Amino acid sequence: MPDAPNIDLSALVEPVQAIAREAGRRILEVYAGDFSVTEKADHSPVTEADLAAHSYIQRGLAELAPHIPVLSEEAPDVSFSERSAWEWLWLVDPLDGTREFIKRSDQFSVNIALIHRHEAVLGLILLPVVGICYYAYRGGGAYKQLIGTRARRIQAARVSHYPIRVVSSQGSYRSRRLQDYLATLGPHRHFCLGGALKSCLVAEGEADLYPRFGPTGEWDTAAAQIILEEAGGYLTDTQFRPLRYNARPVLINPDFFAFGDVTHDWSRYLSHHYPRRRSLSLPSY
Repeated sequence: MPDAPNIDLSALVEPVQAIAREAGRRILEVYAGDFSVTEKADHSPVTEADLAAHSYIQRGLAELAPHIPVLSEEAPDVSFSERSAWEWLWLVDPLDGTREFIKRSDQFSVNIALIHRHEAVLGLILLPVVGICYYAYRGGGAYKQLIGTRARRIQAARVSHYPIRVVSSQGSYRSRRLQDYLATLGPHRHFCLGGALKSCLVAEGEADLYPRFGPTGEWDTAAAQIILEEAGGYLTDTQFRPLRYNARPVLINPDFFAFGDVTHDWSRYLSHHYPRRRSLSLPSY
């Protein structure tokens, strides 16, 4: 598709948040009752809540910006030859944390990101159960907002305290590679959380590091990346290169770090079996 010039990112925040909140309401309708779980081709679970949120978000974004295509976790089968021509796209996880949803842990979210030339330029993460919304757009800062209240600007933390505060999912915490990394890291406090909330805590300075060693989808991180960057933090691969979106035939991220302190070399704790930091080349915005 042709480029879509002159997009006012700040003007998109309110309508995108409204779309996310309505999708969240539909998710909670399913959450309040009994629901069935089926398995996708990649063996990951899906519920009617995932599909209801996907359908609403896809329709809402198409009405908001008809010229921008939507790529969703629940409809990812677009050929790379087609999507590689997209200058702009919405990257959506309608229900990030489906396993947490199934466990009824409340730790799941709606993730919506706007991508321009492989970079996230607007992102929103809504936690439906508590009504908290994190959002950011390029050059506009990062914010946390409860429904019915004014948004509060958030800022990632620098490491001037110990132990270091680390977040991960319960599943990845049990992995040998993360256990080895944490043992080398030294004194730390660890918290297990689900979905995109891990990156949000780093963005608001409540955690220092979220290391992820294992596959994630691009829709899992795109919104979090711009929120982190606008909060003064970063989301990079283990060689400190910012993640890029819709740039490859596969939509799977490399291993990554989400962190607030750019002066701390988080790769130094990696096993010698894995690539370490080469040089720091991070965005200046």
